[in-house]
Amino acid sequence: MNGLPKTRHSVFLAVGVAVITLAGCSASPQSVNPYAAQFAQAAEDAQSDYVRSILAKGTISASDLKDAEQHDVACLAGAGIDASYKTNEWGIDQLTVVSAKGETSDEMADQANCDAQWMGPILTLYTQQYTNPDNQDWNGLVAACLVRKGLAPSGFTGQDYANLIGQNGTPFDSSSMTPDSNGIINITATAPATIVIPGGGSLSDPTAVACTVVPLQ
Repeated sequence: MNGLPKTRHSVFLAVGVAVITLAGCSASPQSVNPYAAQFAQAAEDAQSDYVRSILAKGTISASDLKDAEQHDVACLAGAGIDASYKTNEWGIDQLTVVSAKGETSDEMADQANCDAQWMGPILTLYTQQYTNPDNQDWNGLVAACLVRKGLAPSGFTGQDYANLIGQNGTPFDSSSMTPDSNGIINITATAPATIVIPGGGSLSDPTAVACTVVPLQ
């Protein structure tokens, strides 16, 4: 993707409900929400009734996300901030804030207030559900994707991927993104331009980058 808009970071997951169906003296297996712990913590930390009501559902739907985004953009507009949510090439929504003067401390405070009231962890948790619905080991998913795409040899594991990152650093750091003069936030490189995967592949390969973002593709 080109300039990356600002992604709101948070953690979500609502308390999973174990459903037990009685049939005589037998019960069906429990239905477990793989993100129950995250939702419960996020609901506890939520700073508004609106955000809390979304998290209380135990899952975040696409319509929930769009509603939160619309409220957030309207809130920002009310503070004089031009913002919009865009879906990137991997199907993940991100926030772009455009400021002719660059972000001032007042604008940043307004963004934080709107985020707390209308977005909070909703986008982050929705993205986690989208990219990793069963809340599996992330490194394992990335490693399996690299093998599946022919960029790593058979037998390359999540631990191998973790070791590779530990030795070289992540290909990019989305947590330290800063806006340019147009308010667009770009990726900051934090590792060598080329990180070679055992077998000859590179983590700089667009397909490899996709594996690190949407490994179940």
